[in-house]
Amino acid sequence: MQTTIELPDAWKSVSHPPSLFCRYEFASYAQTREFLDALAVLSEETRLFPDLGFARTFVNITLRGRDGASPGPAEIDYARRAAVLAAAWTVS
Repeated sequence: MQTTIELPDAWKSVSHPPSLFCRYEFASYAQTREFLDALAVLSEETRLFPDLGFARTFVNITLRGRDGASPGPAEIDYARRAAVLAAAWTVS
């Protein structure tokens, strides 16, 4: 029996390579920067450092499991916490 992982809105599970991905869009560079700063704090706290891609008004986040494994509970928790942070700044 396969368990379904419930991810926050905007997050998706990717098969190859196994990872979680999300793109958040912002109204300004200042909001993007504030979100990136908040992610830095979250990363230091959780010791998870996702791959980030960003420009003036968006941030792409890719979370991979440790040692090439599929993302586990720690990565899913990071995604949930990042979604809460993003809610303060994202464009609807």
